[in-house]
Amino acid sequence: MSISITDNVFAFSASDHTEHGAFGTPDIPMSGAGPQNMARTSLPDVVSGGNPLVASANVLLNLVPQIRAMASNADPEGFQRLLLANIREFERSAGVAGVPIETVIGARYCLCTVVDEAAAQTPWGGSGVWPKFSLLVALHNETWGGEKFFQLLAKLVQTPHQHIDLIELMYFCLMLGFEGRYRVIENGRSQLETLKARLLALIESTRGDRSGALSLRWKGEERKAAPPWTMVPLWVATALALLLAFALFLWFSYRLAAQSDTLFASINGIRFPKAIAAVASMDKPRLRQFLEPEIREGLVEVIDQADRSTIILRGDGLFDPGSNVVKPRYVRVIQRIATALNEVPGKVVVNGYTDNSPIRTARYPSNWHLSQDRARSVSDMLLSTVQDSQRVHAEGRGEADPVAPNTTSEGKARNRRVEIVLLVAPQVRDKELQLNGDAPRTESVNK
Repeated sequence: MSISITDNVFAFSASDHTEHGAFGTPDIPMSGAGPQNMARTSLPDVVSGGNPLVASANVLLNLVPQIRAMASNADPEGFQRLLLANIREFERSAGVAGVPIETVIGARYCLCTVVDEAAAQTPWGGSGVWPKFSLLVALHNETWGGEKFFQLLAKLVQTPHQHIDLIELMYFCLMLGFEGRYRVIENGRSQLETLKARLLALIESTRGDRSGALSLRWKGEERKAAPPWTMVPLWVATALALLLAFALFLWFSYRLAAQSDTLFASINGIRFPKAIAAVASMDKPRLRQFLEPEIREGLVEVIDQADRSTIILRGDGLFDPGSNVVKPRYVRVIQRIATALNEVPGKVVVNGYTDNSPIRTARYPSNWHLSQDRARSVSDMLLSTVQDSQRVHAEGRGEADPVAPNTTSEGKARNRRVEIVLLVAPQVRDKELQLNGDAPRTESVNK
């Protein structure tokens, strides 16, 4: 039997469907059928939407993607018998549903074409095997289904209301991957996508709006949106809190340092006149003689008194501005001072001083912090050579006890200094005074 495209859409002879039973499908026994379980595989039916033709063809439509996935088929002939049995069931079901015989024949032609294309593209069917078992040849004696499928579709869409069920079935065939002649023509797939879109629009306009809700209560219970801050991860909130706390710490440290500089300056400016016991001067140098080379180079200044010896290191040569790192040229000098201190017992106090120019950095919020760090740096270097580490103590004095006015750059340079004060042990002091002769010469000192 053959199907042709005429003004009546379908043209066929009555004998075409009487010689093989009700709808022209030959009665083929099922013995020896191939992978019969494919027809029984549990797959969701293609949505028919009230279309009896699509509902009847559900099994065959579901077989199309399964056929494409078959890697091998040892019994193509048995598989053909299985497919023919499913087509016979499709015809029976469609007839029971009241589908006109002309429409059933047209749908069968399309289904045979789609199944043949799917089988011919498999590894086992694409080597020339499946054309021997083609459904279209067996039922319609034709091999041009890939072309006539679209000729039939073009005729049907001229009267969509009369043939909408078959048009919809053909649309499902296209959505399942059938390409026909569009597989081989240039830009075919793009044209096919355009055709699908137009078919969908035609079906929707012909059948009317089917986009209504499937359930009256498909929406879940509405929940109020959570406040934005509750959506922030805990670690982000913690990090922001720590950052804020650190910023507040820096701000308060800056404010405290600004006020403390003024307070320290006021305290250090207080002078209580009082008589201090006379300090005997030294005729015989204690540390000055040992450090004479450094004194001549202008690296240090040494003042020997009866109860103490003071070694002054100028800060401009000792440190870079705003730094506590001792310059390399002073490393040997400090080691020499430490060696000299090992010769004389007594406490050693390292005092750091700055000028009155304020400093405001994260590391040094005030002059006191800078002077303390510089004194500690020199103290640490002394401790690497001084034998008794308990002797050495570091103190920051900030801008206290200036030795020159802070009104000039020269005066500020003199005030930036580190003083290493050796507090001579009493027994050493008394011995030195005895060696100096009679009663010591004294100087009255007021501070």
